[in-house]
Amino acid sequence: MPATRSARLSTRRQALSEAPLSKQQVIKPVASKLKPAQTLKTTFSVTKHSQPNGKASKLASPFIAAKSMLHRSTAAPQIVGREAEQLVIRQFLQGSVEQDRGGSMYISGNPGTGKTACLQALIKQSEASFTSVLVNCVPLTRPGQVYEAILDALGVPFAGSDSALSKLEHLVFQSRAFLVILDEVDSLLGSRQEVLYRLFELAAHKDSHLALVGIANALDLTDRFLPRLQARNCEPLLLNFNPYQVKDIVEILQSRLDSVSREPIIQKAALELCARKVAATSGDLRKSLDVCRQAMEMAEAEHRRQAQNKENHNEGQPKVTLVHIAKVLTNLNGSPTMQKLDALNFQQKLVLCAHLFLAAANKTKKLGEMAVSALYTEYRGICSRLNMMAPVTRSEFLDLVAMMETQGVVAVDASKHGRRSGRRIVSSSGAADDRTMRLLVDESDARRALNKTPALAPLF
Repeated sequence: MPATRSARLSTRRQALSEAPLSKQQVIKPVASKLKPAQTLKTTFSVTKHSQPNGKASKLASPFIAAKSMLHRSTAAPQIVGREAEQLVIRQFLQGSVEQDRGGSMYISGNPGTGKTACLQALIKQSEASFTSVLVNCVPLTRPGQVYEAILDALGVPFAGSDSALSKLEHLVFQSRAFLVILDEVDSLLGSRQEVLYRLFELAAHKDSHLALVGIANALDLTDRFLPRLQARNCEPLLLNFNPYQVKDIVEILQSRLDSVSREPIIQKAALELCARKVAATSGDLRKSLDVCRQAMEMAEAEHRRQAQNKENHNEGQPKVTLVHIAKVLTNLNGSPTMQKLDALNFQQKLVLCAHLFLAAANKTKKLGEMAVSALYTEYRGICSRLNMMAPVTRSEFLDLVAMMETQGVVAVDASKHGRRSGRRIVSSSGAADDRTMRLLVDESDARRALNKTPALAPLF
C-alpha cells in the first residue's frame, strides 16, 4: 500500500474511533471473496461482463446479460414477493436505526429463501443515512473475533479482543445508531455463544445505538438460543422466511429476465417446470437460478453448433425450452439418495466425513459401525485441519447425529446398556461412548456428495 494511502487510512480510522459515527459516515459497499476472519460489507452491485469479440459471442449475445443476472451473487433489480416479511423488516429499521435507537431482530429460514437479499435490498431503499455492515460468522474461530470483525468492517482500530469489546461498547453508547448484520449466526453457538448473548444484550440496552440482526438457516435455533435471551430480557424480534412456492419462484425468475431483455429468453412452460421441481424439493431459489443458467449454457452451445450448419440454423434469438430445463434437472437431482445427502448442512457433512475417514482406517468393523465418541474425536480433527470454524460441543454433535438419523442418512445403534431420550442419543450414564453409528447410504454416494462441497473436496 502506498505511504500516502496508508496515512490517509490511518487518519480516517483514528478519527472514527475518537468521534461518534455520523449519519453521513456511510461505509461504501465493496464486494470481496470470503476468507477466514474476514467481514463482508453490504454489497448491492451487479457484475458487468464485457462482451468478447467474434462471431460466436454475437450469436450468444442474448444470453450474456441474462446469465449474469442469474448468478447467485447478483442482486435482483427489485424485490419480488415477500410483502409481509418486507413490512416487518422495514418497521424494524424505522423503529431502530433510522430513529437513532438500538434493537435486535432474529431472521430464520431455510437456505435460499431470500433472508439476506431481502434485508440488503430494504437497507438500500432506506431514505435514512446510516452505517451498515454485514459479517459472515462461519469463518470466525475465536469468540473475540466477532467483535474484531465488526470493528474491522467499521474501520475502527483495536489492539486485541479485550480492546475490541471496549471499543465496540463505546460505539454502542456514544455513536450514532449503526446496523450490524450477523449472517450464519447459528455457527456461533457452542463455545462462542456467550459473545452472541453479549451482543444481543448490548442491542437491548435502553441507551444503545446498536441495531443488531442475526440471520440463521437453523430453524430450531430459537428453541436452543432464545430461552437464555428471554431470561436476560433481551429477546429479539422474530421473523421466519418460509420456502418459496412455485408462483414465487416463477415471478422472481421472470423479473430477473425481464430486467435484461424485452424478448422472452426462457419459455414460460420451462420456467414453470423449473419452479415446480425446485419448490417440491427445497424451495431454494438459488437452485432455480443455477438450473436456468445451466439451461441457457446448454441452449447457447446448441445455437453455436447450429450456426456452423447453415442448413439447420435458425437466425432468430435462441430460447431455453422445456427440453433444456428437463435435461439440467435430471443431471442435478440424480437419485433420491443424492438429494438426501445434498440437503445436509455443512456440520452434518463434517460428521459424514468423520465416518468415512474412520471406516477407511477400520476395514474390519462390522457394517461400518463406528463409536460415536470416536466419530466426535475425528470430527474435531477435521475441523482443526480445515481451520474454518470451531467444532461444536459434544452435546451439539449428538444433536447433529440425531438429525441425520431422522433424515435417513445414518442409523444409531444402542448398546445393551444404552437408552434413548427423545432426539438426544445418550447412554445410561449420560454419555455417548457406547453408541455406534452406521451409514444407511452407499459410501460412494457419500463421497460424491461431499466432493460437491468446495471446502471439503480437498479432503478426498
